Amino acid sequence: MSLQSPKTIKMFLIDGEPDGLRTVELSNWVGQAVIIPRNKLKEAKSRSECNKPAVYFLVGKETEEALLPTVYVGEAENLWNRLFHHDNNKDFWQTAIAFVSKDNNLTKAHVKFLESRCLSLANKAKRYELQNGADSSLPSLSEADVAEVEEFLKHLQLLLSALGYPILHEAISRERKDSSDPLFVCKGKEASATGRMTNDGFVVYKGSTATTNFSRAVVDRNKRLIEKLIATGYVEERADGFYVFIKDYVFNSPSAASDIILGNSTSGWKKWKTEDGKTLEEVYRS
Repeated sequence: MSLQSPKTIKMFLIDGEPDGLRTVELSNWVGQAVIIPRNKLKEAKSRSECNKPAVYFLVGKETEEALLPTVYVGEAENLWNRLFHHDNNKDFWQTAIAFVSKDNNLTKAHVKFLESRCLSLANKAKRYELQNGADSSLPSLSEADVAEVEEFLKHLQLLLSALGYPILHEAISRERKDSSDPLFVCKGKEASATGRMTNDGFVVYKGSTATTNFSRAVVDRNKRLIEKLIATGYVEERADGFYVFIKDYVFNSPSAASDIILGNSTSGWKKWKTEDGKTLEEVYRS
């Protein structure tokens, strides 16, 4: 998803704190994001933008050991009332990111439509663990309303990712042909993986294999990570003695990825190579 013209983001620090209660706007868009830290919920009550129909995201971690952050996607006719309810019945979240209309044109049906579309996109992206039990059904809207709400959704996706929450943003697929971000391979005696540098980290693609033999330097760290990847459905252990990725997974760095693949302490900048033998370092640092 891309919007053709450059966009300007305007952020307003309502309480003067950079990580406090904020509103964020995108140039030439009728929507507005509201970021509400959980401890600022009381202050948000009197804000007009917090008492409108909204689609919202509750973000946090289910446990300290969780591999991925957790998100709950919801909709509300009155945002603050719904968040007050969640403050009493959901423990995991620290921040709410909500999207409202500056011109008050979002109705209950519109935000219900947005919730359903956001849930579908979040499920497809697999960047966060979803707290929602199931996808919600799309409400019936006129063709004109659907076009308007889909346009709102495009800007919402862009702004949500720009704020550091790629909940609806898929990692670049393996099939994509991109000369600026080419496909890389990492091979060892007991493993073979494909991956790519992205704006969010280094993605290792489904079908990649990793060794089950870890050196002393990485054995504790690798075992902990592999156990989490298996528990969350990203990796399976095969009968032939390999781990195999059954879903794409984004690592924080190329070295973290190659450490898992090869079972040693490695420099991912040298281990990941293109088809013609160029290292990651040569492609991005030379």
